[in-house]
Amino acid sequence: MRPIDLDDQTHSKVLFAARLMGCSPSEVIRQLVDSWSTAEDPGAPADPAAEGIAVHAVYRGQRAEGVFHPATRTLTVSSGPGAGTYPSPSAAAMAVIQELNPDRSPNANGWSFWRVTSSGEELKAVRRAPGAH
Repeated sequence: MRPIDLDDQTHSKVLFAARLMGCSPSEVIRQLVDSWSTAEDPGAPADPAAEGIAVHAVYRGQRAEGVFHPATRTLTVSSGPGAGTYPSPSAAAMAVIQELNPDRSPNANGWSFWRVTSSGEELKAVRRAPGAH
């Protein structure tokens, strides 16, 4: 195994994600890299859902915005508390909660926490089984 140098903040986020997912830090990084390395034909027409679904959440008066990626089921918080890429909507929700309310248990259901920005519906409204079309 080869070591990778991470800054302290990134290292903490990887460890946090590993605890949430119940896996090793290496597996967290592997899943993130795998989600980004699924190259598509650059000449193919863009599929809006493949690029992601804009989502947001308001927690303790703070708005977090992000993008849910259906193909990988990852969620990237692009602005607000908890900014970063997470292996699931729940992991992203827990990061937002932990940043804004560190004394509370961060357990949360991300499918209910995040809202689809275009419709206002809970993210679970667009959830589909892995591999479903």
